[in-house]
Amino acid sequence: MRANGKPNKTKQYQMKKALIIAGAVLAMAACKNTGSATVDGGATSTGERNVETVYDIAYIKMDSLVQNYDRFIELSGAFEAKATKVTGDLEARARALQNEMVSFEDKINKGLMTSRDAQAEQTRIQNKGQQFETDRQNQVAELAEEEQVMTNQVFHAINDYVAKFNADLRYKMILTTSGGSPVIHADPALDITSVVLKGLNEEYAAEKAAK
Repeated sequence: MRANGKPNKTKQYQMKKALIIAGAVLAMAACKNTGSATVDGGATSTGERNVETVYDIAYIKMDSLVQNYDRFIELSGAFEAKATKVTGDLEARARALQNEMVSFEDKINKGLMTSRDAQAEQTRIQNKGQQFETDRQNQVAELAEEEQVMTNQVFHAINDYVAKFNADLRYKMILTTSGGSPVIHADPALDITSVVLKGLNEEYAAEKAAK
């Protein structure tokens, strides 16, 4: 009997990918045909270019935004710490169970147990192994659920902030360049990632301070 205690470790690292795919397009439609605004409200400098630009479409580098968003950094750090602990505990239980099985087989081979005792010990180890597998599946499922909830929290926080950020409909559309985005190339002057990231982190800091 062999016990395999390792949950799928790659599961805990899927959040960033899930966020990138989930945030494929952040679109804001407006009925206005006039009144476009500048990116960050003023002149834009891109490399050696420094010109006054007025656009009604902007984009966000979602992968960069998420990776530098303080809410995501803190939540994912706590999640990964928990996942590491759960993984370590399961591995320790699996090794202990395997050692018990090896010891049992050794005693059987050496004739150190009666048939009756051997049957009882085998049943005990099998039951223990079944309980371990049940616990392992439950803990892996719980981690997956927590990861999904965390993903939703971060995604909705970003979505809600972008809606407030663009409440005046300065942009008719806000896109993301990440995941399955149709945006292959765009003028860097349209990039509002840093502006949104700054606002997100300021909002999160205020939220924590209020608590």
